[in-house]
Amino acid sequence: MNFKEFDYEFDLNGYIILKNIINKKRINKINKILQSLESKKPADLPPNIFFGKKKNQSEAYISNILEADKEFEKLAAIPKILKIMAHLTSNFFRLNHTVAMTKFKKNTYTDLHMGNLPLHPKIFYFVKDAKIFSNLTKVLFPICNNTEKDGGFAVIPGSHKSNFKRPYNNNPKNNKLLNFVDAKPGDAVIFTEALAHGSMTNKTNNIRRIITYCYSVGYMPDWTKLNLNHSKEYFNKAPNKIKKLIKIYKG
Repeated sequence: MNFKEFDYEFDLNGYIILKNIINKKRINKINKILQSLESKKPADLPPNIFFGKKKNQSEAYISNILEADKEFEKLAAIPKILKIMAHLTSNFFRLNHTVAMTKFKKNTYTDLHMGNLPLHPKIFYFVKDAKIFSNLTKVLFPICNNTEKDGGFAVIPGSHKSNFKRPYNNNPKNNKLLNFVDAKPGDAVIFTEALAHGSMTNKTNNIRRIITYCYSVGYMPDWTKLNLNHSKEYFNKAPNKIKKLIKIYKG
């Protein structure tokens, strides 16, 4: 990877798109797994898999998706993505938490959130001596229906460096600077969590699914909010490469 080009684009916009990271066969398999999980009652979900937000007719938010199937372990350890995470953290990072999100209906969207201001105690982004440091960086995998009309992923480019508070509320229709990110199933969007991000409004009745993996600096503990945590039971049986990824580094 040419990090000279990467650094310029990532610092300028706050995100990049990696094309064709996952093949169509695996995308179809992941879709079927997610569809099965979405149909379950909370008590019937696999160990340490939760509906982090109460499931309803509009959406399903599945916490700790990493632990649901081996397919999700493969997403966690894509070499090109891990190389980027190392580059953004001076090679000191861990996989902090993993989520699958589904929107089922028309007129649904994800609230716009984050941005450089107001300051957030867990999130920062800076450049020093021509090196980027993003302490919390996400990878978003579109799984199905991520067009603009489907309510696809959207950001305010450059907002991770803004010196002013965003003067709009969190509804996408009120954010005139919001840009749809044209990533298709099989692609991956890597973005700093300091970037203002959310989604467009779904104008179709297509079901939209995404998965997000959040990589943090190595010392940051599991997010815990919305039941986002790696279980000890899973850690004990996980492959060594996954154990290394989710381990918290202590001084």
